[in-house]
Amino acid sequence: MVKKIGMVLLCTTLGSSVYARDISESQKFIGVEVSITEVQGEQPSDTSDDVSYGVRVGAQNEQWRTMFTLNYFDSGEHNVEKLFLSVDYFFLKTNMMDNYTLQPYLGLNVGYMNFESKDVDESGFLYGMQGGVVLEVTEDVGFDVGYRYSLSSSDALDHTGDVVFGINYQY
Repeated sequence: MVKKIGMVLLCTTLGSSVYARDISESQKFIGVEVSITEVQGEQPSDTSDDVSYGVRVGAQNEQWRTMFTLNYFDSGEHNVEKLFLSVDYFFLKTNMMDNYTLQPYLGLNVGYMNFESKDVDESGFLYGMQGGVVLEVTEDVGFDVGYRYSLSSSDALDHTGDVVFGINYQY
């Protein structure tokens, strides 16, 4: 367990250090997210759908966004906690009306998760991708709508899929 946590911290540090210079010059943000989540266990019949909640912190510039997210899902049957790093690329910027900016993105995520179910309590790595759009309504507030798909290294958890609604406060 300690080796796994150490490995996640090492990967996270190395991954985020690639963007360290850009992050120090970028706009930082903190936010919350609510997701409609599907959790698929080891068997196709072992599926749960419910709402998950998360907090996020990160930095972004005109082209890139790097974000740490802590997410919690509990359907009664399944319980999943995820901590991951996401790196997103904004591939288009569209100014709408006066002050609204729409930015679609594609990205990758990697992190660590804990999965609990009947007679199962396993932890492992997760990795996946996401896509969506950010709508900046002011200089300080942005809404995020997207889809995140993550695979797991655990034998008990196959994958999770999240339709994500987020709000970020930029400072």
